[in-house]
Amino acid sequence: MTSERAPAVELRARVLAEVASTPSATRVEYNRRVLLVAAIGALATVAVFMGMGGISFGTRPVEMIAFTVGFGVVAVAVLTRLSSRSGAGRSMLGRPRGVLLAAVVGSAPLLAIVAVLATMLWPEPAAEHVGGGAHLACGAMSVLQGALPLVALLLPRRGSDPVHPVVTGAALGMTAGAWTVVMAYLRCPHADALHCLLAHVVPTLILTALGAVLGWVFLRVRPTPG
Repeated sequence: MTSERAPAVELRARVLAEVASTPSATRVEYNRRVLLVAAIGALATVAVFMGMGGISFGTRPVEMIAFTVGFGVVAVAVLTRLSSRSGAGRSMLGRPRGVLLAAVVGSAPLLAIVAVLATMLWPEPAAEHVGGGAHLACGAMSVLQGALPLVALLLPRRGSDPVHPVVTGAALGMTAGAWTVVMAYLRCPHADALHCLLAHVVPTLILTALGAVLGWVFLRVRPTPG
């Protein structure tokens, strides 16, 4: 039992030493920084969204849009809460790795199920054929629109995760992906199930991978020289 606990004790000691040697902002300063960057990121995201055409219903009924957007908003709320350091209780290391991994792994399939279920509930607008060019263009737009929320989520937390920065970054990427799903269902007039999966849900996986890479680059705690 002692040998099993040794790595955890060493990790805790290393983290405490690193925290003690690195000047850190107070909780008020940290929250203020997060809110400022989030506000700037939200405004920039809305500006890009409107600049790319804004809301477009197409032939989709309002009920279908409310259904898909509503589930997207729920995913955003849950993922934002799970990936938030302020919601991690008293742990200085943030959410447990398993919780973040479960959120990352489970979100995309749930969003995919919602997309397919929407086409089953409203088959008429979903019957429209969508070409491959539309899949690619809409998917690229989804990734671009999700990149801004991802940056806004990452920037205020740089250098703050000494334990699992890659997993935290992936969770933030999936959170940004959920935001882009909401925007996609608001701006994209197509309701075809394949299109929704390829152009709305698959970009969440791309943003998750990007978040994992950026998490390793920006979120990890670097050793203090000397």
